[in-house]
Amino acid sequence: MDTKKANNSKLSAVLAIFSLLLPFIVAASPISLAAVDDSTAIKLVTPNLNPDYLDTDEDIFLMISSFNPDTKRTMEFITGFEEEMQNKYKERFIILVEDMGVKSFTEEAHLWKRRVSRLLDKYRNRNLKGIITIGQEAWAALLSQEVLPKDIPVLGVFMSSNGIELPNSRMDSKWSPAWTNTIRKGLHKGLIGGGVFNVYLPQRNIELIISMFPKTNHIVLLTDNTYGGVSIRTLFNERIKNFPDLKCSFLDGRELSYSQIKDSIRNLPPNSVLLLATWRVSKDGQYFLNNSLDELVSANPQLPVFSMTGTGIGSVAIGGYIPRYSVSSKDIANQIVAFYNGNRDSVKFRGTGSTYLFDKKKLEQFSISGLSLPPKSQVIDAVDPRVTMYKRYLAWVSVITAVLSIFIIALVILNDRNKRLRKKLEENRSELITAKERAEESDRLKSAFLANMSHEIRTPLNAIVGFSNLLAEEEFSFEERREMSGVITGNSKLLLTLITDIMDFSGLETGKLNFLFKEVELNSFCEGLLSTANHIRKKGVEYRFEPAVLSLNIRTDAHRLSQVLLNLLTNANKFTEEGSVVLRYEYADTINGKRVKATTPGSFLLFSVTDTGTGIPVDQHNLLFERFGKLNSFKQGAGLGLAISKQIVTRLGGQIWIDPGYTKGARFCFTHPV
Repeated sequence: MDTKKANNSKLSAVLAIFSLLLPFIVAASPISLAAVDDSTAIKLVTPNLNPDYLDTDEDIFLMISSFNPDTKRTMEFITGFEEEMQNKYKERFIILVEDMGVKSFTEEAHLWKRRVSRLLDKYRNRNLKGIITIGQEAWAALLSQEVLPKDIPVLGVFMSSNGIELPNSRMDSKWSPAWTNTIRKGLHKGLIGGGVFNVYLPQRNIELIISMFPKTNHIVLLTDNTYGGVSIRTLFNERIKNFPDLKCSFLDGRELSYSQIKDSIRNLPPNSVLLLATWRVSKDGQYFLNNSLDELVSANPQLPVFSMTGTGIGSVAIGGYIPRYSVSSKDIANQIVAFYNGNRDSVKFRGTGSTYLFDKKKLEQFSISGLSLPPKSQVIDAVDPRVTMYKRYLAWVSVITAVLSIFIIALVILNDRNKRLRKKLEENRSELITAKERAEESDRLKSAFLANMSHEIRTPLNAIVGFSNLLAEEEFSFEERREMSGVITGNSKLLLTLITDIMDFSGLETGKLNFLFKEVELNSFCEGLLSTANHIRKKGVEYRFEPAVLSLNIRTDAHRLSQVLLNLLTNANKFTEEGSVVLRYEYADTINGKRVKATTPGSFLLFSVTDTGTGIPVDQHNLLFERFGKLNSFKQGAGLGLAISKQIVTRLGGQIWIDPGYTKGARFCFTHPV
């Protein structure tokens, strides 16, 4: 007995772990568990046991699941059954779960009988002690077998007494099967059958609709592409014959697409009522989203909606007469245990019963009084009477809980406060060290800045002062004086540029530099810039402009964009003695974070300034956009131009870089949103 419990405990643990890993195993497996291919339709979903597990001397209880057994409801039933059997079953046993992988009724219903037939052959002459079918599809496929298991209990859960005969070959969407009572069918076939089943009663729902909406003359039944949907439609078609004054039509998910059903609901005539059956699988075998019913009914918000299965109650349906949907794994286990303890009559079918269930909000929306509801109706979203009965008790419990919570919270706060104080002291110490390091770094940068700017400003000032003094001398000719005036003017402009760069960089760093965006015609704008820069062009250097299109308007700050382009053109001219300087733009886009050229208008423009000058070593590319990043100390400038350009391009919404693949000089590129 101890050995049996130990083994079953291990099986329970393995099942639990497997339930967590199953989605990943399915995703990685080359063959889907839900495959409808004839050769792989049935797949073992129990733990990976010994290949000879079917020859075990342990008793085997086989579960045939219609759907993925890893779903919450199915797994809860399996584990609950296993725990109950551990406690009460006297022999050593294992539980094996086979997944039928049911999905689309129209595509695979004709395969179900063959799948279950092969499954029964697989376990024939084994130590099989019971079969439990999970879901209507597995139960229907089992009942369709010519030869059924004898002398062992066969039980079903999550099934209905309402059923249909399964097809022997592939059917079309208009296939209309014969209705059957699955419970009677099982008993007539001599099964030792039992389990828990639901009963659907269309007539009760029709009577409910007429009592609440007496003018109703048209009932529309909504079903989907599942066994449950087809079987309920068949049952409804039989029962509606008892109401000859009512017109009946169907919105069948096997025949119509989602949009067609939505259009049909939108165009329903007055005095129509929509009755929901099942809504899970589309005609293409895809699963509907949870909110799809809301969207369907939103096409006709004044349409009364009822449900005979519980589908839509709590969202779109007023209510309906529905099964209670209660399944006890304990009850199923007890039937099997009693059977093997000698009580063969213990295996029997038990109905779950039905109830009237309504949505309070929908009743209020359609002005339906609670007094007009059938006796013993349940209304969701209503106040639970037990809450009223035990209100005082709940109040005392709440007060005591609150006092205890306050006491516990106070202790936690005191402890947390001490921890935070200690942590704050550590953080303050760390912040002081960081502040000290930043102050030292700031002091170093300030000293470097002052030294650099003193040198840069002194150079043009010396020229201005020196040549200004020379102008006062009388021995110089007119030509010499004009040349001196030109030197003074050039150095004055250089000094002004240095000061402007410093002010711009400071404004960009602090975010105080305003940008004014407006529409700019890009081609004429760029041509004007080249004309402006033409006065610094060296002999032997050609300036070219290569636009992507004949005309293009963009929204930008023209002054700041011209500042970037003039910086790049000036730098290119500074380091190019002969050849060309080319300003170009083209369309670009972003793929995996990298900017690439595009043949059609993309989300960015790619600007480039290409020269045939001395070029820049690759190992120095990272220094170019840093403040005071001068690679040639003998060239004039503070080294702020590219740092300012980077700040401006970033504010315009782009990025700037130097093309490392261009080796005939230097090519600077930047992007700008279209």
